[in-house]
Amino acid sequence: METLEYRCPNCNAYLVFDPKSGKMKCDYCLSDFSVDEVKENNDTRGKVHNEGQGHTHSEEHSSEDYLCYSCPSCGGEIIGDSTTAATECPFCENPTIITQRLSGEFKPDYVIPFKITKKEAVSALEKLYGGKKLLPNAFTKDNRVKKVTGMYVPYWICDCQASGTVRYDATRVRTYTDGRYMVTRTDIYNVIRGGTVAFDNIPQDGTTKLEGIHTESIEPYDYSEMIPFSNEYLSGYFADIYDVKSGDVLERAHERVKASVKESFKNTVIGYSTVTEGQSNINITNGDIHYALLPVWMLNTNWNGKTYTFAMNGQTGKVVGDLPVDKKKFWKRTAMFFGIFAAVAALIALVL
Repeated sequence: METLEYRCPNCNAYLVFDPKSGKMKCDYCLSDFSVDEVKENNDTRGKVHNEGQGHTHSEEHSSEDYLCYSCPSCGGEIIGDSTTAATECPFCENPTIITQRLSGEFKPDYVIPFKITKKEAVSALEKLYGGKKLLPNAFTKDNRVKKVTGMYVPYWICDCQASGTVRYDATRVRTYTDGRYMVTRTDIYNVIRGGTVAFDNIPQDGTTKLEGIHTESIEPYDYSEMIPFSNEYLSGYFADIYDVKSGDVLERAHERVKASVKESFKNTVIGYSTVTEGQSNINITNGDIHYALLPVWMLNTNWNGKTYTFAMNGQTGKVVGDLPVDKKKFWKRTAMFFGIFAAVAALIALVL
């Protein structure tokens, strides 16, 4: 199994991709190189280790479920599963890219590089704590982020075109006085909307590893910054290849498209008292589908015996995740709300 490292030509330390500068950076001597320089310069491109070609530190053992091989730098054992494409040695923290996993059908078409640094990710999460009134005091005071992992998540990026019609049952209700009578008139309408809508860059995650994480919640990404894939952007991060095939995500993409079309059509049905969706007929024509790696920060923190996991868009900084609730604060604020409500109701009753 081939593994790839990027080494600094000045001090031979490891090069990693730096989101702030967009360059390959050496944290030891602080040298930096553009990705193009790394591609063109054999010295900074690093070493490829391949078992069977005299590299004793690349010994590999594999099965259908995991891969185990020796770190080319320290000889420590690195274990990854069948989808691991970029990882690090747990002993020397050597960033390692498994090139064989990124070739052939598994070579991504595009990548969006990280723009949010690890430090910025932690700061954003701590800022999120500050705006939550019901968080336990001990959580905000004593809590520290225990683990921060930058990873490239495999996505299928789909294009398609949707056309069709949606029927709505709508009403207009008006009330007026006719002599001694109060009259309510309800007019009933059959409203039809139709058209064709083109969709570009619909993301669908191509991994089953993040089933517990709502990856759709950290969207959208800015796909104008999507660039052709290159191994250099993975150095210093974790990455997986897809284990969900493109054909298996199209149904989910179509459901998102249909929901979006219906919402767009419904937004044009205005001027009515009520609008109820009726029969719909939407046909979807598939366009291009591309395989891309998108940046995600995973942040974990432990509190009161429970692990809380947060996902952050590594390009925009959007954060999603669950936070604990202080039950005493909750019931106190609830009681305060109902107390204010009761006082206002009593004042209104006195006025009337």
